Amino acid sequence: MAVNRRVTIAQIAESAGVSPATVSRALNHPELVNDRTLGRINSSIRNLGYGGPVDQYREGSPDCRGLVVVNLPWLDNPFYSEIVHGVRVAANNAGYDTLISWDNITNETARSFCSMLRRCGASGVITTSPLSARAIQAVEAVVPLVQCAESRPDVDAPYVTIDDHLAASRATEHLISCGCKRLAIVAGSNEFKFSRERLEGFLDTTARSDVRVLPGWILQIPDNSYALAYSALTHLFDSGEVPDGIFAVSDTFGAAVVRAAHTTGIEIPRDLKVVGFDNAELSTMLTPTLTTVNQPRYRMGYSACRILIDLLAGYELGSRSMVLETELIVRESTAGEAVA
Repeated sequence: MAVNRRVTIAQIAESAGVSPATVSRALNHPELVNDRTLGRINSSIRNLGYGGPVDQYREGSPDCRGLVVVNLPWLDNPFYSEIVHGVRVAANNAGYDTLISWDNITNETARSFCSMLRRCGASGVITTSPLSARAIQAVEAVVPLVQCAESRPDVDAPYVTIDDHLAASRATEHLISCGCKRLAIVAGSNEFKFSRERLEGFLDTTARSDVRVLPGWILQIPDNSYALAYSALTHLFDSGEVPDGIFAVSDTFGAAVVRAAHTTGIEIPRDLKVVGFDNAELSTMLTPTLTTVNQPRYRMGYSACRILIDLLAGYELGSRSMVLETELIVRESTAGEAVA
């Protein structure tokens, strides 16, 4: 019988007399489904022409259902490692392989990226890069796509992300609650949603508070570069007018703040309080340890891959996109002693 990938999980569920959730569980975790139910689902799958029985896709099986491509903007940014970990676990559980792609997908390069997807036989794409609406549409014409961390509200592609504006506002409010009156921010390129919205959250919060933010205290680093951030911060600290609180939109930038302060004789947290973002392992290795915003990176990658797998299975999802919660982790760079 020819394989019919247009068959949906809902159709299989109706044929087998089970819920769509049970079919999805059988496809991805058959060991959790009893043998009788699994047999009915397998029978329905064969009758509908969806493919082979689900138990051939158990984790560790040599049979592979397809390839999930994960697109990253940077390979050397520790933020993405846990996202990739989550994607790989979800993909492996469902019988998919994972391929990492380091590509800057623009309107001009979208065609070559799509050619790569065809050559490698990709089943779907999870992108953490800031793609244009046109580039997303070009990729979606080839394979299903899920956005992770970065997202565009003007396209229909599903996404898993956080509320960067709200998280930045809470981080800024924490600095103000610690007594800071002169605040600065180390942001990245406005090309990225995370940097753009965290900068907006910082500025909106400081605008309604009794704090100073000088124009020279809004540092925008063109790349997620520790070296560039360190150079800009050293120049700021040598300028004579120094803030007493800094919000860094990544822990990489937060580490640059800590190092530049140490080099120029500024003591943290006595003279300067610092909040980073991401809760990367780096944040606990610094002296002092870095107060930061934790975002559930593993869950973001895992959830994005699960959404993609459901799309590949033909499961008609309701609300496909997800906005996950963040948490402020207070450490020595604002508290004076480790509390988390």
